[in-house]
Amino acid sequence: MEIVYLNRKQLEDFIHSDEYKTMSHIPITFHRAVSHINNPRTNDDDTLLILVYEKELLGYQGIIPDRVLINNVPEKMGWMSCVWINPKARGKGIAKLLTEKAIELYQGKIFAAEFTPVAEKIYNKLGKFDSLINKTGIRIYRRSCMQTVIPARYPKTTFLIALFSLYDATINAFHDLFLRKKQKISKNYSIEFPQAPDESCFYLMNNLNKTELTQRGQNEIDWFLKYPWIKETATPSVESARYHFSSEARKFKTITVKIKQNIELVAFLVVTIRESHMKTPYVYAKPGHEAVVAETINNLMHENKIDLLTTYHKSIVQNAEKNISYLFSKIIIRKYLQSKGFNLTVNETMFQDGDGDCGFV
Repeated sequence: MEIVYLNRKQLEDFIHSDEYKTMSHIPITFHRAVSHINNPRTNDDDTLLILVYEKELLGYQGIIPDRVLINNVPEKMGWMSCVWINPKARGKGIAKLLTEKAIELYQGKIFAAEFTPVAEKIYNKLGKFDSLINKTGIRIYRRSCMQTVIPARYPKTTFLIALFSLYDATINAFHDLFLRKKQKISKNYSIEFPQAPDESCFYLMNNLNKTELTQRGQNEIDWFLKYPWIKETATPSVESARYHFSSEARKFKTITVKIKQNIELVAFLVVTIRESHMKTPYVYAKPGHEAVVAETINNLMHENKIDLLTTYHKSIVQNAEKNISYLFSKIIIRKYLQSKGFNLTVNETMFQDGDGDCGFV
């Protein structure tokens, strides 16, 4: 059994190699690898991808290097991302090996979040992680979308798509009559959609992120905007068929939003839209302006024909019922794990929705 560790330079060489081009299962897409390589918090010697071979690829583990501030002291750490085990290698201890190697490489400082049910079972079985925090969010269904949600979660129901589509059409025909359209933003507020954040956005961020664990800045936001993991394409590529995780969508875009009260910038948002699903990876708002943030989200959902909103941002969750129009909603929980021995104590406001790989997928 051979274990291969890829840092920034080695990963770049790997995605241009003949081996990569001919693999039946690739451990990373080309554009995701480019994103990893350009992570501003990656050092040249950081391991980004671990591969296990035995004649063929048996499994892989991605890691996102990051930095957290503990008592104002920066500490290097990594986020677990995209673990995969070849079905032929199940029961051979590959998952345990990959997890142990990742924790070892980052000196026992590893987080995991937004993991798949399969990955969660692996983490629980191995006993290598402790609970860090459970963050409470909300999933808002602006319109009925069973034809996309149900088959995605339960693939065996794909044959019922026509029935789900009929159900959606029937419910939405009535619901759309009452659905609140684009609403007026509260008095004295204005909304801007810059192509890229400006100095005022980053100044606001730097003043509002003091209690956050990762304290993102201009470099991290620029990286997030320039190097997405999801590629917009009309038809699936050959590459996507070779990759176990999602990498493409018919519609994918990121929107930056500035909210001003008179001439003062009071909120800066980064939202993503994948198909008809909106998320809120980065939200920075001054206290007292929470309602207008929710109003802005409502209008964005209307303008972009959004069916589904997922957010864990506390102020949006608290203001959703009054300021966002929807069919129904449900409370959701995002679990964060830390490798045993890290022993951090955090609260919900110390993470942005986009921390780790959550904002990218």
